[in-house]
Amino acid sequence: VLLSAPLTSNGSWNAAHFKSKDYDTLVSSYIAALDLEAQKATAGKIQNLLLEETPVIFGYFYDDLTVTAKGVFGIKKTGMGQLFFDKASKA
Repeated sequence: VLLSAPLTSNGSWNAAHFKSKDYDTLVSSYIAALDLEAQKATAGKIQNLLLEETPVIFGYFYDDLTVTAKGVFGIKKTGMGQLFFDKASKA
């Protein structure tokens, strides 16, 4: 799901409208691979293709964005949503 839904040509989550027959073929090969070494080789090809074509850039984790007021620094947020203010400061 994570390889096919967001970036295959007919992927159900393909919001980038990325279309690449090479990518589609590589994903199919990865899913069909029966041994770990074949999967690793195909994963490397997928990685190189995506690095070269860069269909999507996520500048942040859209489910994990913390906004603070201008001039506030040092607030640390964990992946669980906890906020740590021990080093917080205001300019």
